[in-house]
Formats: sequence, C-alpha cells, structure tokens
Amino acid sequence: MSGHIYLRLLGYVVTISLHVGNWIIMTQPIPKHILADPKVRGFVELRSRFLTHWTVFMQIFFAITGLICDTLTLLNSKKQPPKYIKGFKDLFFAAVVWPSTLLVFTFFWTLYVLDRGLIYPPFLDQILAPASNHIMHTAIVPIALWEVAFQPRSVPKSHIKNAFHLVLYLGLYLSVMIYTYVEQNKWVYPIFDKIYGTIHFYIVLVGVALLCGIFYSLQWPLTRAIWGTVEKEKIKKKVR
Repeated sequence: MSGHIYLRLLGYVVTISLHVGNWIIMTQPIPKHILADPKVRGFVELRSRFLTHWTVFMQIFFAITGLICDTLTLLNSKKQPPKYIKGFKDLFFAAVVWPSTLLVFTFFWTLYVLDRGLIYPPFLDQILAPASNHIMHTAIVPIALWEVAFQPRSVPKSHIKNAFHLVLYLGLYLSVMIYTYVEQNKWVYPIFDKIYGTIHFYIVLVGVALLCGIFYSLQWPLTRAIWGTVEKEKIKKKVR
C-alpha cells in the first residue's frame, strides 16, 4: 500500500490537534476589564458567525472524516476505502473545504495589509495572540495543500454537484450575515459596515463569489499536475 495514507493520517491528526488546541486556548476566560469593552464583548458574542471559524470547523470535521475513512481502509483486507465515506470526503473537500480555505486566507490578508481595521481591528490583539491568528488564517492553507498532495484524485467529468454544494454553503453563510445585520444592526465584518448602502457592497459580494469559483477551479490543475500521470498509469494497468 502507498505510504500516502500514513502521511494523510498524520495530516489529519495534526489538523485536529492544532485547531482544537487553538480553540481551547481562545475560549479561555477573558479578564473582566478587557471584556468590559463593548467591542470585545461584541466579538466574543458573534465569533461563531465569522467565516474563519466556519472554515476551521470544516477543516476539523473533514480531518475527522478522513481519519475514519483511512483507518477503515487500513482495517479492510481489500485495502479499499469505504465507497460512501470516500465519496462524501472528496465532495466535501472539493466543494467546501478547499475554496473556503483559500477565500479566507486571501480575503483576510489582503484587507489586513490594506487596512486591518476593515477585517481585524486592533482591539482584537487584547484577546487573540498572533499565533492564534496565523493558525486560523495562514496554517489553513498548508493543511488544505497537504490533502491535495497526498490524496489521489481524478478531475470530475462534471462539476455541477460540487458547484451546487459550494453555492449552497456560500448562500447559507450569506444568510447568517444578513440575519446578524437584521438582529444586531451591524455586519459581522467592519468592511461591510463601511460600504453597506453603496455599490461597493455588491461589488465585494460579487467579487467574493468570483474568487470562490476561481479557487474551486484552481484545485484541478494542481490535481492533474500531481496525480495525472498516476491516473493514466492505473488506466493502462487495467487495460493490460
């Protein structure tokens, strides 16, 4: 059996340990004098509605799924992964984990460099360590790349199912953002408070949707570059 499965298992364990450990650290009690700041309190109350936190949760869930899938594969005498778990795992990664990971990384760090107040106001430095920030916004990319590098995949003949799930996921998050605005009279991200009511608000939303489409498509050239030859060799062996 290829050693890739053991490298994947290592990646899943590291992913779960890193994100869960960071979450435990971030949810430690905050000193009362810091929590007295309404901005800090507002962030704490709404942190489950940030796309970053959704993406971290998705990576944890995906890693657990991958851990189960590969463990069952090792226990299976035929050395084949369970069909339905493998199918769900591949769909979930391609349609949700990969595009949302690149979106969070790109959107966050672009705005952070331009004006951090639009995405990560300075008051957050009181409750989030730089290491936690990088785990949530930087480490997520090598985690996703690890899966692409060590999970054999073929490019799907049709992308309709993946596109449907990606649109569904983005639509769900957009509904949460809108609900938060209706409920709290403020947007989850400061940038939307500044541009809401202008044409820029809609430009940003369309831009985010386009970025997701681009990021979704980007995984397939990478897949071909890494696994294209492997897939062709497998086909040739079957013909022989």
